[in-house]
Amino acid sequence: MTQPAHRTPSLLQALEMRLGNLLRQHGGGSGLLSLTLGMPELDFDRLPEGLRDCSYWARPAAGRFLLGLGVAASVEAQGEGRFRALDAAFAEYRRLWLAVDEDGLGFQPVALAGFAFGQEGAGDIPNSRLTIPTLLVQRREEICAMTFTCDRGSSLDTVLAGWMGLAGEVVAALHRETSPPANVLLQRISSQPDDDIWLEQVVRAVKDICAGELDKVVLARSIRVRSTQPFVPAALMATLAMRYPGCVHFTHFFPSGGVLLGATPESLVSLANGQVVSDALAGTDWQSGRLDDEKSLHEHRLVVNAIVRALEPVCGFLQIPARPKVFELQELRHLRSVIKGTVDPGVSLLNLVERLHPTPAIGGAPVRRALDWLARHGEMRSGWYSGATGWIGYDGDGEFAVALRCAWLDGNEAELYAGAGIVAGSDPRNELEETEAKLNAMLRVLGGQA
Repeated sequence: MTQPAHRTPSLLQALEMRLGNLLRQHGGGSGLLSLTLGMPELDFDRLPEGLRDCSYWARPAAGRFLLGLGVAASVEAQGEGRFRALDAAFAEYRRLWLAVDEDGLGFQPVALAGFAFGQEGAGDIPNSRLTIPTLLVQRREEICAMTFTCDRGSSLDTVLAGWMGLAGEVVAALHRETSPPANVLLQRISSQPDDDIWLEQVVRAVKDICAGELDKVVLARSIRVRSTQPFVPAALMATLAMRYPGCVHFTHFFPSGGVLLGATPESLVSLANGQVVSDALAGTDWQSGRLDDEKSLHEHRLVVNAIVRALEPVCGFLQIPARPKVFELQELRHLRSVIKGTVDPGVSLLNLVERLHPTPAIGGAPVRRALDWLARHGEMRSGWYSGATGWIGYDGDGEFAVALRCAWLDGNEAELYAGAGIVAGSDPRNELEETEAKLNAMLRVLGGQA
């Protein structure tokens, strides 16, 4: 339960005393220092209102919440070797990184990361980025903690002052009530590409698929809307938490002033104690129809087969569902298969990301032919849409989720994204309706409809 505001000063004073003592005990030397302290007083189960320059990642249904502020260490990369560059940088950080779990809660420091769909470019944000936050607020089920990280060679007084400044911001923000989003009028101001052009792309894709050039390609489109008032990220995330508790929720604030937020149904890959899990999510229905038609099942099998081929060389055992299940999300229904395996020793989470991304659920199949087709036909995906967002723990475990059902916020304007998998037999108008159904999920939230 949230503590009264008058308890905040004593809470912060006690925190400052503990951190000061621990810094004097463990500070000095080379590399990173992380101190984790239990914070049972905090009621952290949402993105706090009023924060900026932070990253938020949560699985509400699993009771897992992460909030990062500040930058203790960070690396950016792009190009063909971007995942290997991030992996090597994180391994180097771990080589000289002292992590102290002072209260023995089992929490660890975490790096937050994200990347774009393609290897090059992402507009005004990094193509791929991994950041170890200065302050990480964590909740796992009913337990909450704060992890503070610094360079061990920094001035202890400067470090402590910076830590307490961020802690004060978070505690104050968590004591604020999140205002529900008001009903607002949304005006659609542009589509990229125009509907007619996108429909022509679908026709061209079906023709090339029928000619045997490829089996599937995912075509994306975006719309831009303007609201009668600025969007409030915390309020939008609260609505997403109510509507889609079974999804992965994420929010990233960027120095450009833009905010990426969403609730995605698709986990790219997770790694925990040597066990790997990956979602195959393909086949969509929004009209209360059937999902067991041959077209939907064929599209789904392409994704399952690609994930299995990517994981088999690095897994000693794979568990593959015989048939997909239906994953229901308010207006939408998806075919979903959860593929599990035991990963070989020495295979990192980012190794798995490199093997899997992009799956045919967001790119196409065969993957290389689909990517070449998209490049030849000018497919453009801005920001991190259909890339991924996730986290990596100090021990190397973590999870990345595909950045779907998301919006880029810029004041009172927002850009929304959706895609459709094109296979033989795809009907262009039906595929356009599918993207509209996916866009509508976020449009309802932006418009203040709970």
